[in-house]
Amino acid sequence: MKFRLLSAISIALLSISGVGPAQAATKSAVPSFDFDTKGLIVKYEPGVSPVARDGQPTGENSAAADLTVGRDLGSGWFTVAVSGRVTTERAWQIAERLKADPRVASVDLDRIIRPAAVGGSTVSRAELNRAYAALKPASAVRALKAVDAFSAATPRVARIKLSWQAPANLGTGKLVGYKVSYKTATGQWLVASANTRSKATSYTIAKGLAAATAYSFKVAALTSAGSVIRAGADSPMVSALATTAPAAPVLASPLTITAKIPTVSWVAQTPAQAGDLEVSYTASAAAAGHNTVSCDSTSTSCQLPALDPGVSYKVSVVAKNKRGQAQSASEFIPQDAYYAKQWHLFGEHGINAPAAWNITTGSKSIVVAVLDTGITKHPDLDSQVVPGYDFVSSAASARDGDGWDSDPTDQGDYSGADSSSWHGTHVAGIIGAAANSIGVIGVAPGVKIQPVRVLGASGGSTSDLISALRWAAGLQVKDANGNAVPVNPTPAKVINISMGTDTNTPCRLYVDQPGSTEVALAAVKAAGVTTVTAAGNFNMPASYSYPGNCVPTLNVGATGFSGDRAAYSNYSTLNYGEMSGVDLSAPGGDHTDFVGAPADTNGRIISTRNDGRTTIGNPSYDYEEGTSMASPVVAGVVALVLSVKPNLTFDDIWTKVISPTLTPFDATTSCAATKVCGGGIINASAAVAMAETLP
Repeated sequence: MKFRLLSAISIALLSISGVGPAQAATKSAVPSFDFDTKGLIVKYEPGVSPVARDGQPTGENSAAADLTVGRDLGSGWFTVAVSGRVTTERAWQIAERLKADPRVASVDLDRIIRPAAVGGSTVSRAELNRAYAALKPASAVRALKAVDAFSAATPRVARIKLSWQAPANLGTGKLVGYKVSYKTATGQWLVASANTRSKATSYTIAKGLAAATAYSFKVAALTSAGSVIRAGADSPMVSALATTAPAAPVLASPLTITAKIPTVSWVAQTPAQAGDLEVSYTASAAAAGHNTVSCDSTSTSCQLPALDPGVSYKVSVVAKNKRGQAQSASEFIPQDAYYAKQWHLFGEHGINAPAAWNITTGSKSIVVAVLDTGITKHPDLDSQVVPGYDFVSSAASARDGDGWDSDPTDQGDYSGADSSSWHGTHVAGIIGAAANSIGVIGVAPGVKIQPVRVLGASGGSTSDLISALRWAAGLQVKDANGNAVPVNPTPAKVINISMGTDTNTPCRLYVDQPGSTEVALAAVKAAGVTTVTAAGNFNMPASYSYPGNCVPTLNVGATGFSGDRAAYSNYSTLNYGEMSGVDLSAPGGDHTDFVGAPADTNGRIISTRNDGRTTIGNPSYDYEEGTSMASPVVAGVVALVLSVKPNLTFDDIWTKVISPTLTPFDATTSCAATKVCGGGIINASAAVAMAETLP
């Protein structure tokens, strides 16, 4: 068994297949032994200590094996290590003997969870040939200047114009162009143009910049001899700031207003959204047959005077600076650069997020925990993140020099020629990337994200996953020394688990007893948390994929651009007269189902990423496909629902809100014909509207 991340751009990244409320508990009584195990998880009878009076682990004689009691996982479960080589077959045999001991209530296996390697490519470096060595480089470009290059034709685009003088010495080659690079104060150098292919001594950068950010720039001449091109010395750095017209303000108050509550408010604009200039705002209220009423402010609210009683007015806000102005939309329309690529939010078979955003974009009091590979710094996520935790026990796998700690930074899961996946960063962006006029927007951009690291370079384990689940929900967790881990100061209301197994991996060892993971999920549910899982990417029954085949979770299959089952997505099967395994579906992308999808997407899902191959590089954006992407879409919708009705329980969310509002599959799809994709595709707008009607 390999426990995999569930993104399927190379269908090697997987997501957990979860058993949701519509699913039955795992029925397999005997494991198929095609997964790996690191030890046991044992529950002792009430009043029985895991360590006997003689100092030996309780049940060691019955087990006929050398055992060592480890961590207290809560709810009476403890990790138990087994000496020697531990195969799943041997662990099962020991479990059977332990279970016969009257002091032992139940036994589970501590499964090894391994992420799949992400397909990638390496950049080979050819040796410098003699011709390159013989080509003497040019001297530095002279007198470099950088100025704001605002254009009224594109008022929201940050532009900087560079100008310079050619090098005094071209070396032994001829001038073929210039290399132009830029960076932020703390970032790495990025290339604006690898080769301008021109002898012109000016260049305007109109892509990749943001207002209110100080950039440094440098230019180097490119010279050639035959087929060889060599960069000359870099110019001295220069710096500049760009200004733009303001972004459209986003209303924080309702789109309609009455005399009873005459205050209009809007979301504070960042310096970048303000165009790095002073901004003033004018709020207006209009109604047919009545005078339009306005008020001005330089803050984030103003009170409209003299509204007629009993009349509903439509509200708009205009932001203005010396570069231009922008008016709030009649519905929430993101200004984020790649929003047009995010078909999963607004497309025909998307989740209808814009209409939901007219009601709420999410509350900052709602926290979504992302149990994954960790997270990297990213301008679309940094403002969204609350402190998380690292639950990867193995220091080697964690690649941070220790085991559990308070830093959930993803240190990379590269292997050989395969690049790191930065999977947790991609998943986090789908849920909650900020509405900040750059990059992408999450399903619930107003909520908070909590990164909880459970997978390292060589994966994780069941015991670590259980501890992560409990900590995310605000429950007590103990470390290997029995010391309490600091309690989560911002407990999650939603947990997303985008990982899973590629072989039949039962959740329960014994059909009549809940396994340790199910016990943890039940405790999480009792704490008021909804757990969402991904159904898996191996075109097999979703009930095979651990830990999503444990109850209770909302288990999510993936659909493509056409609204049909993604080719890789795991599926429901007939179980005791009912189709079970997948509760519902959401867009996860499918590169085989791309006709009509936005350009460059190939039917996949764009989100936040990092461009480092092994170690952390620069923040970036990239496309993925998988149930790993579908699961956080649902987690984001659940977060929106809880933003309007925070006291809803797991069962309320499923039975009263999500299930009744699912968009039925088109009659022409295989999902409709075979009923293997759950009850339908999640509908954010309908779900949030339904939640608003509840008491």
